[in-house]
Amino acid sequence: MNQPRGARTIRRSGRSRGLLGVGLAAVLLAAACQAGASPSPGGGGKPFDGVTLNLLMEDLTETHYIADLLPDFKAQTGIDVVFEQVPYSNMYEKLVPQLSGPEKSGSYDVVAVDYYWPGEFARSGWMLPLDDWIARDKTDLSGIVPAFFDVNGKVDGVTYYIPYFPYPMGIVYRKDLNVQIPKTMEEYVTYTKSLKKGDYYGAAMQGAPTDPIAMEWLNFLYANGGDLYSADLKTPTVNNEIGLKALNQYMDMIDNAAQTGAAGANLDDASNMFAQGKAATMVTYITIFAGFFQDPEKSVIVDKWDVAPMPGTGVGNVGVWSFGVPKSAKNPDAAWEFIKWVSERGISKQRALKGGSPAYTDFYSDPEILAKFPYLTKAIDILKAGKGLPLITKQQDMVATLGRELSEAASKRKTPQAALDAIAAKLAELATQ
Repeated sequence: MNQPRGARTIRRSGRSRGLLGVGLAAVLLAAACQAGASPSPGGGGKPFDGVTLNLLMEDLTETHYIADLLPDFKAQTGIDVVFEQVPYSNMYEKLVPQLSGPEKSGSYDVVAVDYYWPGEFARSGWMLPLDDWIARDKTDLSGIVPAFFDVNGKVDGVTYYIPYFPYPMGIVYRKDLNVQIPKTMEEYVTYTKSLKKGDYYGAAMQGAPTDPIAMEWLNFLYANGGDLYSADLKTPTVNNEIGLKALNQYMDMIDNAAQTGAAGANLDDASNMFAQGKAATMVTYITIFAGFFQDPEKSVIVDKWDVAPMPGTGVGNVGVWSFGVPKSAKNPDAAWEFIKWVSERGISKQRALKGGSPAYTDFYSDPEILAKFPYLTKAIDILKAGKGLPLITKQQDMVATLGRELSEAASKRKTPQAALDAIAAKLAELATQ
């Protein structure tokens, strides 16, 4: 099981908003009281009036943005929505038993799916295809960045998920100190090492297992032109000369450019380091930290930072959250109504104006949105160039293996080549599952 990404903690608003303001016991009680509701015939144009949808959601700001808008959905459809919010580390273990149960037996009507899970959930037969609903309702999804469907939307040519929340990775840096991001990864490593002086560091880094180090290092691999597998997803390539080069670069920065204890640091640690002005650069989720770095109560670098793509190939790691309907959903048609609503352009723009990470291409050039979040002009190019995880079935196991073995190398318990060979052996096994 992956450890929680530190971003999850940082991005919480600290305020009770909408349905998220109630305690978990109250959430579950509401679900229990209303789970048996069925659509009211006619219902004054609201065929699902009286239905309650239950969702398991990660406790983070994007969830709060959606919760703020739920009264609009209730007014339009008559559908109540209950969020059970949990830390990221608990989501997978709570979802799988519900998804794998018989039809209409599960606790959740809509599933928020991280980009670790789409292959496993769809190929296990747990998710309903969405293509018929999309065609029936003539749902226009053409404005969503097409690459997001490759990362977490389509599996084996079938649409199972609708992307709603991308989180690309790139570099944030101190523009006020005239920090310049070099053209190559070799130059970036050398440059960040040269900037380390006393308690000021060339890079704030997150080398803790499992999720932090895996997500961070993938940017080094992709920026050097490497990948985890060959194009056919059958042969691991992670342990070739490019993979070894990327891991050696990463370890050099952990040891000689980053903060003390970086090999055990998580995303919270690294982000706080950068926000407190103690690091020149950081490889991170560029569209979801603006609020944190721009909050004068939490950050001393307000308006003093900017974003850049990874050096080298310019390719960084891109994750996407998407919504889908499980076969175990008690109210699948109402669930589709929610996904259609939360994904449509108007609601998506309202979320973007609150600080949400946009899924629609033209939002990255929308004057109203850019007036609040000017860094998005660079973010769209980083998104388009980025790469997600290979779409094997057991992506969760792949990330766990990456995190475990990379940590072994970073802590000097294994040589870089031995760690990469162990990863390759596991990836070869996973490719057959």
